[in-house]
Amino acid sequence: MNRRGLTLLEMILAIGITAIIGAAIASMMAAVSNGLTSRDDGRRTAVQLATTQVRLSAYIAPARCLLDKGDTTLTIWLDDARESGTVHASEIRWLTFDAPNKAFIVKFIDFPDNWSQSMIDAADTECDESTNYNEMLTTFESSDLVSEFALVDAMETCSIWINEIDPISATRICVRFSLSTNFGPSSEALVDESIRQHLPPQEQQ
Repeated sequence: MNRRGLTLLEMILAIGITAIIGAAIASMMAAVSNGLTSRDDGRRTAVQLATTQVRLSAYIAPARCLLDKGDTTLTIWLDDARESGTVHASEIRWLTFDAPNKAFIVKFIDFPDNWSQSMIDAADTECDESTNYNEMLTTFESSDLVSEFALVDAMETCSIWINEIDPISATRICVRFSLSTNFGPSSEALVDESIRQHLPPQEQQ
């Protein structure tokens, strides 16, 4: 009887020890897995942050000037392709934070390939001080002449600041944003970029 009792006790102890060890291993594996996931997510977020900074800077730094600004939007005169000193619709880029899709979008006028140069010239609206750039974008969108692409994916939040009240006079643009990660929004990051060569339209100087 004693030997049977000892054997049963040994079995119970063995099962208990095995269960404890199994639980500890499972807990340790979960911790390691979470650590690896966190580390991988951290690396991915760091790459995303760097990419976002480069892509935003690539639009802001070489721009001629800022035309308009909202809380989460920028309207940029990217270049003077016609060398006229005035803004034409095809030279504008609308940068917008699309919150529902968590993306920072670039929109631009895109004339059909089969249009002649004279058709493009006629449609390529010249802007002045009274131009409403949001209405212009809406008008071109209604004619299906606007293309867009996501400059930044997985953007969770976005806010924009400039160093002047009048957008035309602004030379610095700051974009504060966070990105989506597996563990929720990332810490906020800041792109603080200057328009390197500020060249406003002639009629607005």
